[in-house]
Amino acid sequence: MSAERLAQHRARFWSQLQPWIALTPALASHYGEPLARFPIVEPSDLRADYGAWNSHGKSDAELRRLANAAEAGELAEKELSAGWSTGTSGDNRGLFLADSAERADYVGQSLARLLPAPALLKKQRLALHLRASNSLYSDVKGGRFAFKHIPLVHDIEDVAEQLQTFSPTILIAPPHRLLDLAKVGLHLPDLRYLFCGSEPISQCERDVIKQAFCMRPRSIYQATEGFLAADCEHGRLHLNEYAIEFELEPVPGTKGFRPIITDLRRKSQPIVRLRSDDFIELDERPCFCGFGGRAILPPQGRVSDLWHISGRVLTPRQIVEAVEAELGGAVPWQAIADSRKVTLQVAPDDETNLAERAGEALSKLVGLDPTVVQNLEKWTGPKRRKVMWADG
Repeated sequence: MSAERLAQHRARFWSQLQPWIALTPALASHYGEPLARFPIVEPSDLRADYGAWNSHGKSDAELRRLANAAEAGELAEKELSAGWSTGTSGDNRGLFLADSAERADYVGQSLARLLPAPALLKKQRLALHLRASNSLYSDVKGGRFAFKHIPLVHDIEDVAEQLQTFSPTILIAPPHRLLDLAKVGLHLPDLRYLFCGSEPISQCERDVIKQAFCMRPRSIYQATEGFLAADCEHGRLHLNEYAIEFELEPVPGTKGFRPIITDLRRKSQPIVRLRSDDFIELDERPCFCGFGGRAILPPQGRVSDLWHISGRVLTPRQIVEAVEAELGGAVPWQAIADSRKVTLQVAPDDETNLAERAGEALSKLVGLDPTVVQNLEKWTGPKRRKVMWADG
């Protein structure tokens, strides 16, 4: 579709969404109004009371029980399922809610964007290596699809052994775990489709993974807010403007944006004008894949992790590219800054000059001499953050 036809498509979806908006307490007072009249909301507004953000009349406590049951591998309700977002934990977890029709729609959109049509007609073994499983993924089963979830808490040697035994044709995992699997020399002869998600991936890391698995990992950009974008066959990350309305809010001091998201296919839990903290940048190069959604550069961090130093704003992409020009993509690192100092943590390595050179590159970019320490043993937690801003 052209961009114009996509816009018409979204307008029709918006009209069809209205009955569910009327049933959602937080949105009901705006029923029937144009999208622009709805308030912009923050993720914290949803987390404060999920009961106000669903059209099924469920309370916040009921939804949390549903999500916790799914986390424990229990089926609390047959028709309606809830879950916690795969990339976060603790008080910042995002809760999603979907009925069986929405889950089927989500799976259909995902398969259509990620796999070529002939692949859907063949038997596939799908391995998902994320924090927790949920029915949005495990519904991809039966018939031609076999499904296996491997939690992130498993040791990398155990994960490699399970993958070796399952021999997936499709693998989805966070970039840092794909790097770990590459480091232990995992070989998957039947693997045909490799995807990464839940955290940023740099070009240097992509090159390391490609060399290890003999295929380029394709990005899936999704969040509690929805299935936001996916790489096309040309390696370009296209926004899912078939099903989502994206308003791009400029971020002062940069050429990037903060997305305001309206998922036009979500009825159980309408997501309307939810402001994300992700920092995204448009990719203006032409793409010949035929999908009308705008392309973006793979996100490298959050708006809250922009560095504000000496009157300048430095983006996560600038910091990643400066550091990895010296370290490459295989060495774990993390850079944390505030307005007074910069600390670069690097994994211990025999080649100590690599860390020193990365520190020099960061100094040239930032204008401050960073403290360089080689003490980053490994990543912990479900989502890796390489670039962080400590002030506030």
